[in-house]
Amino acid sequence: MKGPAVALLVSTISLVGCAGPAELFFKNSIVVDHLDGNYQRLARCTYEHLAQQQHQLSVTDLRDQETVRIALTKAPQTYWELSFINEDGGRQTRLEVTSGSLPSEHALALARACAA
Repeated sequence: MKGPAVALLVSTISLVGCAGPAELFFKNSIVVDHLDGNYQRLARCTYEHLAQQQHQLSVTDLRDQETVRIALTKAPQTYWELSFINEDGGRQTRLEVTSGSLPSEHALALARACAA
């Protein structure tokens, strides 16, 4: 079990050496879920709930890309960024993480609760 984890760590470190940490993490996105509902409504609901506990949040509405991003930033570093992306004509939302560290399970649970 330790072998695969060590191999992943070594390959990540070698990739960081080639691309630089910020370039590696911000250009790659990971799909974490597909949710029922409109991306703007789900992002707004998630932000409202997260903002009660996290004070360093920012929201970016990229209407031309049909995407809303919520980021937790503690200057000068962004800890995580959730992207709510329109799919299926507004009936589905693809939830992606596009930064270096994963958001807490609590943040993901709030997004899922907004879709329920």
